[in-house]
Amino acid sequence: MADTDLDFDILETLALRDGGFIHLQRHVTRMQDAARHFGRPCTDAVLEQALQQLRQAHASGHWRVRLALDATGRIQTQAAPLPPSATPVRLALADRPIANAVARGDWVRFKTSRRAHYDSLQPTDASVFDTVLHNEDGEITEGTRGNIAVLLAGRWVTPPLSSGLLPGVGRAVALDEGRVVEHPVRLDDLPRVQGWAFVNSLRGWLPAVLR
Repeated sequence: MADTDLDFDILETLALRDGGFIHLQRHVTRMQDAARHFGRPCTDAVLEQALQQLRQAHASGHWRVRLALDATGRIQTQAAPLPPSATPVRLALADRPIANAVARGDWVRFKTSRRAHYDSLQPTDASVFDTVLHNEDGEITEGTRGNIAVLLAGRWVTPPLSSGLLPGVGRAVALDEGRVVEHPVRLDDLPRVQGWAFVNSLRGWLPAVLR
């Protein structure tokens, strides 16, 4: 059942490159699915108006765009320059698990401004790009900023949604392209991991190393 507290926004973060949004329809669909789940209006007209204003204001260059849908159906937008990421990016394993009730709850399954469970585990070392999270069952779940893929036994795998993670757009693209398959990744598997990747729609597939 959806939380009845209205004090949060439904979020989408996507890349705008030279006036064109990357994976736009996937992001629109995900926001509208979340809006239905939480009982919020999210009309095509309001979305298109917000997107068109962003296109016009940022017609060139690479931008990180955030859409925030409030309880009334209004959309606030933000845009910031999107610099390239030096790869491989460094990842660090979380020093404690995320509770299963949180990992498999609405605030992970849907992207919202309720992010305390992520904020408390974000890297404190500036050289670390993101934290690799794990649940109380000893399963790797995701990062605080995107999804995770690992190379195990010669194939790229990403944790299934049942482990407790956001269904990221970049992850969905990688699955559809056959670049990765779903498979549980346990903490016990880490000594056998042959490679790491950080995946999200904003930056794509980034080679990574675990610190």
